[in-house]
Amino acid sequence: MKIRWPVPLHTKILGLVGTLLLLVISLITFMVGYMESREDVSNAESLALQTAKTISYMPGVQDAFRSRATLEEMKQLTEQIREEAGASTITIFDRSGRIIGMAQDETASKKEYVTASGDEVYKAVVFGSSYVMETGSRKEGILKGVAPVTLDYHDYKKVEGVVTVDFPKNVIYSEILVDIYKIILAAGLVFLLGIVGSFLLAKSIRKDTLGLEPFEISSLYRERDAVLQSVKEGIIATDHYGMITTMNISAKDLLDIRREEVIEQHILDVLPSEELVTMIQSPTKIVNKELEYKEKIIIVNTRPIKENGRKTGTVASFRDKTEIKKMVDALSEVRQYSEDLRAQAHEFTGKLYVILGFIQLGKTKEAIELIQREANIQEQVSEMFFSQIRDEKVQAILLGKYAKASEKKIRFTVDEESSLAPLPEHIPLSPLIVILGNLLNNAFDAVKGCVAPEVSFFVTDLGNDIICEIADNGNGLDKDMEARIFHRGYSKKGTNRGYGLANVKEEVYSLNGAIEVSSSPGNGTVFTVILPKEIQEHNKRIGG
Repeated sequence: MKIRWPVPLHTKILGLVGTLLLLVISLITFMVGYMESREDVSNAESLALQTAKTISYMPGVQDAFRSRATLEEMKQLTEQIREEAGASTITIFDRSGRIIGMAQDETASKKEYVTASGDEVYKAVVFGSSYVMETGSRKEGILKGVAPVTLDYHDYKKVEGVVTVDFPKNVIYSEILVDIYKIILAAGLVFLLGIVGSFLLAKSIRKDTLGLEPFEISSLYRERDAVLQSVKEGIIATDHYGMITTMNISAKDLLDIRREEVIEQHILDVLPSEELVTMIQSPTKIVNKELEYKEKIIIVNTRPIKENGRKTGTVASFRDKTEIKKMVDALSEVRQYSEDLRAQAHEFTGKLYVILGFIQLGKTKEAIELIQREANIQEQVSEMFFSQIRDEKVQAILLGKYAKASEKKIRFTVDEESSLAPLPEHIPLSPLIVILGNLLNNAFDAVKGCVAPEVSFFVTDLGNDIICEIADNGNGLDKDMEARIFHRGYSKKGTNRGYGLANVKEEVYSLNGAIEVSSSPGNGTVFTVILPKEIQEHNKRIGG
């Protein structure tokens, strides 16, 4: 396969501009040359005719005809006129066509005229008309101006002779060639200036395109467009006038933009949120700013584009906080399972060491009793969880928390009256981990330091709702704390805390549920979560 190398931009510009200049200049040169030649011929004809007329009206010529002057006398009269007019020959004929006066330059033909041709004299003598005619061959032709010599005899006027003025065509053609030569020189200068201008234009374009060729720019554009459209984040770029220059599909979906054509549209005409437009048009960059937009929480990042200290545009990116939250929940889920497995492994490792110690000491009876007791406990736990609670997601969470409670020496029980069928599809694992995991962890933290720490769990799905209660016998909460525990960032455990219960509230509200807390100082705390088995779209709750 033959490889075709792309032609560089400057070569294309030089070739195109050079060809156009050559065509245009050639056409103009031809037209101007043609018009100049026509004008030179016309001027020569006019000069020949006017010179002939002038000589025919001269008093000296008129008197010469009246006095029958000699050829020599007529020659002296016409020589000066010939030199001034630049004619090659001036000839004066009488009515019969006989030459009675002639002035001729040294380069003219030395042919001796005896009589004039019929055409030269006939029209002038018979009709008294003045005209221009051409005689001779193409190369040695002569342009001849003819005018009658009319004498006024008071009672009448009579044509007594004819004056002819000759201009060689080769002289006229020489003048035309000189004019054309000048035109060609001017055209060549214009062509050179055009080539220099096209070279500077190509250089300026290459500078504006950062030295990239058109095929490289198109390739970069296609790659950029493919990258932008494949990015999950929404991206919008605007110029310094606020006109949209780039918007990917993710931005349209995230910002709920239904318009097909948004490029070259002003951002105010596309985005209904004034606050979002203000953020995009901000002269300073914005990092991870949360914004409520059409019942969504989006995270906005903007960065102004500056050139030579002047803002020329802005690039803004958008992320849906819900997706980020899902990633955080997934990480929390993995971390929760890891902690629960670690707790189970730590507990069983300790018991295995005890059993190993009994066996090494020969106390097999005590070892067997310990194994049987642990087996009975696990059987009771399994029976409690698996017989009353049949949803596998809740079972997994409670088993993990049971091991953690056992490690912390906390009595964790599931109410005997609990009952739970498999949960509906709209309640996935991730929200359950956030809700039950955080509430149980908070309960375990609340009973630290108690003489007999105890946490209980109750769940029922009787009726239209699923009701979960998590109770502890900790120190409880006062009224001020009870009202603020769901606020993001509020905690008495230290800095960078206070997000667990806020996340619990968001997840409960996202499932169209409700959460309540009942507590009093010294009497423990009870959290109650109510989740509907069915969610109707028009009854969805918006979390605050």
